[in-house]
Amino acid sequence: MNPIKGLIKKDFRITRNLFFTWAGAIILAMGAGVGLSAYTSQPAGTLPVIFLLGLVHIVFAPIMMFVTLNQEAKTQLWLYTPRRAVDLIVSKFTVIFSYQLIMQLLLSIYTAFNLFWFGRDVYEQIGPRLFGEAAIILNIALIVFGFYFTSCLTFLWTVYHSLKKRAKVLRWAAVLLLVFGYNLLEGLILSYDPLSELIFKYKVNVISNAALRYSEEKWSVMLEPAGIPVIPLLLYGLLIAVLLGLAAKLLDRKVEV
Repeated sequence: MNPIKGLIKKDFRITRNLFFTWAGAIILAMGAGVGLSAYTSQPAGTLPVIFLLGLVHIVFAPIMMFVTLNQEAKTQLWLYTPRRAVDLIVSKFTVIFSYQLIMQLLLSIYTAFNLFWFGRDVYEQIGPRLFGEAAIILNIALIVFGFYFTSCLTFLWTVYHSLKKRAKVLRWAAVLLLVFGYNLLEGLILSYDPLSELIFKYKVNVISNAALRYSEEKWSVMLEPAGIPVIPLLLYGLLIAVLLGLAAKLLDRKVEV
């Protein structure tokens, strides 16, 4: 068997129970949103569910990665495998990316169901084409942000465990210092107006803003266009590669966890 395929199968095996639990909870939340909205005769009640589930999907990938990393810490795989650390990390990202796609596809279908069928009388209609374009862009943004936070977590996890021989307080201090330093640097960059304006200059307009309106004892949903900056998404993509490369370098030193 191809070593990479073997790693992917192993990561699928150790994460599938968490994934099915997560998926089950999401499906229950979706069903509850529709059920409660139907019971109250307010189909617009599914909008908060869609919004909250979208936010939840940003933390899905980091949580899955944290679980898998801690499971590897118990087996000490990093110390004894002949595979490169980058292969171990890519395997986990492949598995989590597959899960993320499934969950976001489920959310997109749920949104379309509410927009074009269950809530068609209260949701402003935008047409399948416009909905499809917005869904693609928003799903890309969710994946980028989710995996950015995942790469940050992976890097900080490796930093923490690379300091295994140091006192725990020093290890946490190093992690917190990195977080503080990065946020300080980002704040300084964004405070420079010409650079900040350049970063947020180019945007893609999609239907991503929704507002509730109450009229004649019924809630309705008005959809509005909003601009999604392109350059920040590209920069986050670059940061993902850099952080994962640094994490792989630390793990290649056979970090003892």
